[in-house]
Amino acid sequence: MFLSTSNILFEDDYINDTEAAFSRCFSALSEAGFERVDINFWGLAKPYGWMLTDRFEKVISHIGELSEKYRLPIHQTHGNTYTGKQWDDPDYPYHGFMVESNLKIIKATAALGGSWVVMHPMNLPHDPLYDPKRAKEAAIKALAPYIEEARKCGVGIAVENMVDFRGNRRRYCGGDIYELIDLVDTINDPSLGICLDTGHANISGADPAEAIRAVGKRLKATHINDNHAADRDEHILPYFGTVDWQSTVKALKEIGYEGDFAYEVAFDGCPREVGREFVEYSARLGRYLLSL
Repeated sequence: MFLSTSNILFEDDYINDTEAAFSRCFSALSEAGFERVDINFWGLAKPYGWMLTDRFEKVISHIGELSEKYRLPIHQTHGNTYTGKQWDDPDYPYHGFMVESNLKIIKATAALGGSWVVMHPMNLPHDPLYDPKRAKEAAIKALAPYIEEARKCGVGIAVENMVDFRGNRRRYCGGDIYELIDLVDTINDPSLGICLDTGHANISGADPAEAIRAVGKRLKATHINDNHAADRDEHILPYFGTVDWQSTVKALKEIGYEGDFAYEVAFDGCPREVGREFVEYSARLGRYLLSL
């Protein structure tokens, strides 16, 4: 496994100060001792933003130069997705943008030497009477153009397990890990795998270690983060929540996982004055986890 992190671990103004923000990020991650970087395109993919302009290629080129300069390869990235309100809005005006931006992200991932694009499964508008069959059909239809593009580009799509809040709250396709496994097995394409988000599993009432064992060889990417298994997807560092990290890391070893041990931990709330210290501590903690 390789110690990696999403660039959001060192969050900065990636929208208005993009190139400089990525430069600061790569510098901080390299200095801390990370081995790889996961580029989160979701935060950059704003409707009517620059993602669909010529500037996008310039930003990708800049990220590629930083990756080479700091010797931080990019193995996985994060695609664009809807937020809760957007899932539920039948008149959401940016469906076309969503598809086009994700197709560009797949191409950009290949250009950066990446192997996997993490994507959320498509969901239906919220309905307390959750229908897993309809949700699965919608997810298969939505993933089809991305899988086709991934094949052309020589990369894969890793579908992420989502939060299953149950009760009267939104039910996500893939909130139940076995539902996600069934989705991937039904599509049955070598360009499709699974990204296991430990925090999502924890909130959904699933032991992340058992989820990892169930996923097995389908596991192609990870989002490593912790929470308190309540209603909030906190995205905090390991040991700051309730996940059993010793058993989680042991499960990754048991299935022979060889991809990125990739943090998806938010920088939100951390004073910028101690940002580099936060990144350094995160890397030290990651190395400890991998030593287990």
